[in-house]
Amino acid sequence: LPQHGYEAVVSTQSTGGKALEEVTKHQTQLVATLHTILGGKQEHVVCCDNVKSIDTTTTEIVVYVLQRSPTGATQRIPATDLASVLTSANIVNQLKSQMFVTNVISKVAFTSSQLSLYLDKPPVGISPVLWEQAKQENPDPVKLIPVPLVGFKSISDRLRLQKEQSEAHFARVQLIGKEVEEVRAVQASTLSRLQQLKRKHSELTHRVLQVMVDVEVQRKTGFSLQPEEETLRVNLESIQQELNAPNQFKGRLSEMLSLIRMQSLAEPSGASAAQIEENILTSVHSHLARQQEGISHLLDIIRDDLQHLDIIKQGLTEKQTVSV
Repeated sequence: LPQHGYEAVVSTQSTGGKALEEVTKHQTQLVATLHTILGGKQEHVVCCDNVKSIDTTTTEIVVYVLQRSPTGATQRIPATDLASVLTSANIVNQLKSQMFVTNVISKVAFTSSQLSLYLDKPPVGISPVLWEQAKQENPDPVKLIPVPLVGFKSISDRLRLQKEQSEAHFARVQLIGKEVEEVRAVQASTLSRLQQLKRKHSELTHRVLQVMVDVEVQRKTGFSLQPEEETLRVNLESIQQELNAPNQFKGRLSEMLSLIRMQSLAEPSGASAAQIEENILTSVHSHLARQQEGISHLLDIIRDDLQHLDIIKQGLTEKQTVSV
C-alpha cells in the first residue's frame, strides 16, 4: 500500500557531484573552484551549507553566495539568481569539466499558491483520504510537507536518508560534546586561577593590615593608651590567662591525651575489658586536632597583639624619658 512521509521545506542552492567521500575530502578545493568559476570577485564569498549522498556515485552539495557591500554589510544572493548564473552556457561547461556537476537545482521555498496547489491535489496513485490524513498528521505544517512513498525503493531511500541524518546528528552531538569538554577545561583553569587570586588577595590584605598597624603605632607613639585600647589589652590578657589556667583547655587536653595513651597501652583483662571503638578514637583525635589548631591560632593572635602592645609601651616610655 502507498505510504507517506514528510520532507523539510528548504530555501538553499545546490549542485550535484561525485561520491560523498571524494567530495567531502576536496570540499575546500571545490568551494575555491566554484568561486573562481563565478569570477573570483573579492566581494563574493562562496559558502558550503551541507553535503549529503544521493546514491553511491552522486552527492548533493548545498551552497550559497554572500555579497559584501563597501560598507562591510553582507547580503545573501537569491538562489534563483545564483541558479540562473550557474546554468548559463559557459558556466555549465566549466562546472561539468572542472567539478563534474551533473545538475543545478534552485532550492527555494514554496510560495503560498504553490504550496496550496501541492497540498490540495493528491499525487497520482494516492487516495484522497490517505492524503488528507497525511496533512492532518503533519507534526510541523510550517516546516514539513507530506510526500508519497510508493514501493520498496522509496521506503529504502527514506531509511537511507534517515540513517544519514542520524549520523549527521550524532557527529554534531560529538562535536558539541567536544566543545563542552573544552569549555569545562577552561572553566577548571579559570576556577584554579580564581583560587590563586583569592589567596593572593588574602595575603595582600594581611600585608595591608600589618602596614596599617605599623603606621598606627608610629602615629600613636608618645600618646597614652585610649580607653578602647586599654579594654582590648585587658581582654587579651584575660584570654591568655584563661588558656594557661590548669583546669582549662591545656589541662583538659593533657588529661585526655594521657588517658588515651594509658588505654592504648593497657592490656585487656578479659571479655569485660573496656574496648575503645575505632570510630570513637577517630572522633576524639579529630576533636583534639581542631582544638589544638584553634588554640594555636589564638596564641598567634595574642602574641602579635602583645608585641604591638610592647611597642606602644616602649614608645610611651621613650616619650616619658624625653619629657623628664
